Amino acid sequence: MKKKLHPSWSKQDLLKGKRMHQAWDQFFSAAQQTEKDSGLSPSEHPKEQRFSTVFSQQEAALMRFPNVIGVAEGIRTRGGKPTGERCLVVYVNRKIPKSKLRKMEILPREVDGVPIDVVEVGKVVPLPL
Repeated sequence: MKKKLHPSWSKQDLLKGKRMHQAWDQFFSAAQQTEKDSGLSPSEHPKEQRFSTVFSQQEAALMRFPNVIGVAEGIRTRGGKPTGERCLVVYVNRKIPKSKLRKMEILPREVDGVPIDVVEVGKVVPLPL
């Protein structure tokens, strides 16, 4: 029998998660309506194809930066809410002030004209079996 994992989230963490969930629900509802109005599927938009191309060309280079644990195509967030701006999301263990990094360790703001959003996710560990 598998063990059930229960998060040890505080009430504050739960409320923050609920607010983020609501913000993303609103964002996706609006995006679906825009998609219906345009008549095109997301993969038919030239801009979407460009993001995929830049992602596949730049993923390995971005993964070489220290502290980076993942890269994905995504939507920029500000204060936990989606802005709607497409970007490459670079996931890091923790954000480090630029003043503490060497010049070669600082992630670019954009690559090939595609903006980058850096998201702190903390330490990533595999779940026990």
